[in-house]
Amino acid sequence: SVRPSATLQIASRSTIAALRPSLPPAATPSRLLSRPDAVRFVTGASVPQTEGIAQDKPSVEIAKQMPRFYSEMSNEVLLIYCAQGDHDAHTERLVREIMAVDNITWDAAQAKTMEISSANKVGMAFATLPYKIGLSVAVLGGLASIPLCFHLDTVMWFNEHFVTAEVAEPEDLETWLEVGSWAWNWMEPPLGQVSFFLLTLQFARNQMLNLGAKPYTHWLQQFRARRLERLFPMYNAKILTDFAVSDGWTHP
Repeated sequence: SVRPSATLQIASRSTIAALRPSLPPAATPSRLLSRPDAVRFVTGASVPQTEGIAQDKPSVEIAKQMPRFYSEMSNEVLLIYCAQGDHDAHTERLVREIMAVDNITWDAAQAKTMEISSANKVGMAFATLPYKIGLSVAVLGGLASIPLCFHLDTVMWFNEHFVTAEVAEPEDLETWLEVGSWAWNWMEPPLGQVSFFLLTLQFARNQMLNLGAKPYTHWLQQFRARRLERLFPMYNAKILTDFAVSDGWTHP
């Protein structure tokens, strides 16, 4: 008697043989793999169809044909990576757009790609100042708040110059926790107010998104995209926009 799995495998092979000629040339994969439970289409390989059928693991020939760089990927696979926001994929897509429009080789298109990338970063050192200032203030403020609350000498200096509150008794300042308890009398209002202010800003940003109003980052990305479209009108606007949005702010 024939095992059920063998019957399924024979049926799968028959299905492949009947299905393959009916596929249009552009949609016909170069290799079909069959498993007892499914038919798998593997594109981009040149291994004969009869090899690897009913295999659960790839052969050495398939492994050797695996793309290792974006430049080795097919257009379809590249678009999948682009849809996921991969900047390297967007760069390769731009390279191929330059090749198609200028009718040049992949190597020759690299110079134009670098020119577009450099144009995309013009002025970004200044445009990203709000991010840099916010980062610096947040880090410095967070670090400074620790000694301003718990270090006796720092607390005494700050109180003398900015608060002028009555100094606690020496026996109430023997540990860093006691110092913090005393300093918290004037540290709580500014820290609490700053925290609440940041919370309201975050809430306001969410309402901006709900209303369709884009924050600064989105505006800056769209500004760069429009600039590339204006500087390089010969290339596809969508490809330039995707490249501009996914590109870094400054040169590495």
